[in-house]
Amino acid sequence: MGLIISQTYAKIGIDRIYSRLDIESRDAQLNLHQNHAKVNIEAEFPKVQIDQYEAFASAGLKNHLDLRREISQRGHRHALEHIGKVADDGDAMAAIENGGNLIPEIAKRDSYTVREFDIDAIPKASPEVTVTGELEIDFEKNYWTVIHNGVESTFVPARFNLNYTPENIKIFLSQYASIKFDYVENKINTYV
Repeated sequence: MGLIISQTYAKIGIDRIYSRLDIESRDAQLNLHQNHAKVNIEAEFPKVQIDQYEAFASAGLKNHLDLRREISQRGHRHALEHIGKVADDGDAMAAIENGGNLIPEIAKRDSYTVREFDIDAIPKASPEVTVTGELEIDFEKNYWTVIHNGVESTFVPARFNLNYTPENIKIFLSQYASIKFDYVENKINTYV
């Protein structure tokens, strides 16, 4: 008699999902926008004008109009002085009660000129100096710029995402253990 024994071993199945950590991050951002200061400058270059006419005129260097005016005033003054002197001389000659010989005295007095000398410095007037030109500075600003100093900022906060998938192990029996017995008839005669 034949006996066949077949055995099937048990099989274990393991499904494993590994743990996983996903990190997603974004840095914080600070965006600044600034309106730059604007300064408008308008400048006219300085010009120095020096008028030396008064200084030259006090030294005797005058233009024709002022020279003519001065000569006419001097002539007018000399004429009035001469008229005054002639009137005084006439009054003195008319006063015969005082006696004396006035004509030789007047002739002697008028025969030479009496000069007066003095020390002086020229020019008597200083030059006239005028400076022209201007500098105009204009700051462009408005109420909003003064309050916020022209700076606008936008802040985007940092973002941090963390996704964790835990480890998962699944153990299962994919094949059960078994024993099988089969009987096979033996056709060989072993007693002969």
